[in-house]
Amino acid sequence: MQMSRPPQPSPNDLMRFRTFIAAGLAALASACASHPDSSAPTYVPPSTFENLTCRQLGEEQKRITRAEATGGRLDGKPGDADDPALLKGAMEALEQVSIEKNCSIEFQHG
Repeated sequence: MQMSRPPQPSPNDLMRFRTFIAAGLAALASACASHPDSSAPTYVPPSTFENLTCRQLGEEQKRITRAEATGGRLDGKPGDADDPALLKGAMEALEQVSIEKNCSIEFQHG
């Protein structure tokens, strides 16, 4: 009894297999990446913002909110992986200074 060799995959089959593997790895990497909502805030001292007026605090709050919405891009510049936590910390410091100065700035949580 002779053993027959299994059929060899064609180059198209190999390319398709590699594409599926690459797509699977990309999906796995994105699922394992840290999400901005789940990262703990980096401490930013409130003294960073103490010299700002209420109006300036409000402008800074808007700028940070825009940066959070764009995944950590500050003023359109690419951010790095630590930016979401830093932005959260800056927002907490801004809110604390805003409360101390009795500014009427609303901060959204969550």
